[in-house]
Amino acid sequence: MGFAIGHELIVVMITSAYKVFDRLTKKSPNYKDRIKVVEGDLEKENLSLSAESMEYLRENVNIILHIAATVKFDEEIIKAIRINLLGTREALEIGKHAKNMESFIYVSTAYSNSYTDHIEERVYPVDFNPEKVLANLQDEKMKEELFKYSLKWPNTYTFTKSLAEVLTQNYRQYFPVAVLRPSCVMPAIDEPIPGWCDSIYGPNGTFIGWYYGLIRTTQIDPHVQIDTVPVDYVSNAIIAVGWKTYATREQEKEVLVYNCISSADNPLTFDERRLECAKVVEKHPLLTGLYTPLSIVTSSETMFRIYSFFLHYLPAFVLDTAMRLRGEKPRLVSTYNKIDKVVETVRKFTNTTFFFDNQNMRDLYVQMNSADHRQYPCDNRNYSWRLYFERVVPGLKKYFFKEDLNNVKQARMVQRKKELTVHSILAVILALILFQLYYLLF
Repeated sequence: MGFAIGHELIVVMITSAYKVFDRLTKKSPNYKDRIKVVEGDLEKENLSLSAESMEYLRENVNIILHIAATVKFDEEIIKAIRINLLGTREALEIGKHAKNMESFIYVSTAYSNSYTDHIEERVYPVDFNPEKVLANLQDEKMKEELFKYSLKWPNTYTFTKSLAEVLTQNYRQYFPVAVLRPSCVMPAIDEPIPGWCDSIYGPNGTFIGWYYGLIRTTQIDPHVQIDTVPVDYVSNAIIAVGWKTYATREQEKEVLVYNCISSADNPLTFDERRLECAKVVEKHPLLTGLYTPLSIVTSSETMFRIYSFFLHYLPAFVLDTAMRLRGEKPRLVSTYNKIDKVVETVRKFTNTTFFFDNQNMRDLYVQMNSADHRQYPCDNRNYSWRLYFERVVPGLKKYFFKEDLNNVKQARMVQRKKELTVHSILAVILALILFQLYYLLF
């Protein structure tokens, strides 16, 4: 969906971004006075921070929540290392020199060691010293060896996240550190508003693209458990882990890892997700959608290519032709080419059920009191997936797509008209092809 509507999507995201601060503005009108923004670059030494910014951080920082990263799965390996590993090292160095450092939380990914399907809550060893990797990025032999070793992981994103976990663990000698690993992050269930998201990458993009009618088929095993967590639950977990890491610093000498996942306590297969989503989307159709949402999935690459040809490329060719006739730039075929590249990069995750340990997360819930649970809910046993989608889908329609929730009748009429037009054109094309074949054969 993001590829299809381009700059319109950016406008929607910026407009909806203002809404997320409404509740905070009412509660604390002067909240901006408590925020200081410093400009930096994860790929540069010292994050390219000015001397003034570095001094301010040394004097004032006591907790660092390191979340920034490139999440591009097929990022070039050296660039991914510079952002995800060097950026982490520089953030750790800021913590090392801060006068009142209390805790450092590294936000990784539940799939940082996805070369195995059983993910424990521990930092997995790697064959390369992260510091030596950073010191020898210009060494061609090391780069070649590093690239070969990285093929053990599904992509450069998960590989560099694994390296960064090891690096973070090495700083436990200076201050308390912990690693939080969320699985696939999805739109918010509650805060700041149900359905809120500011990203079209990863599972967000797939879900939004399906709702928009753009993604109608994909290569997924329908019986696989797709592990997802609401973004507000992830945010709350980061804060709670930051608190616990400092509060238990004397007892916990080792680095604790927290798998922030849902499948261990609130499992859901892709097929179950598809059925739940279909029920909710029927109540909240999109007026601006490309088609009515449809989800045909298969684990077979051959069948996926066939489905993709008929459900994606043929309709895209028709609509692109219509755009050309109107003097507009065609975009749908190129969009589906990009989507197919994304499908290739996530195939490992959409066709594998991973088993995650999450005892550290469960222990965290126990140590939080009732007031903490109300203010920072992060226990994925708190909601049903039916409730989740019933809250998220109308939120996406209202805040992401900027549509009136009461336009249901109009939206359904428009969707039927679009599909009738495209299907009629496809029927004519198919009839012409069959006629040509008949002419050639007989």
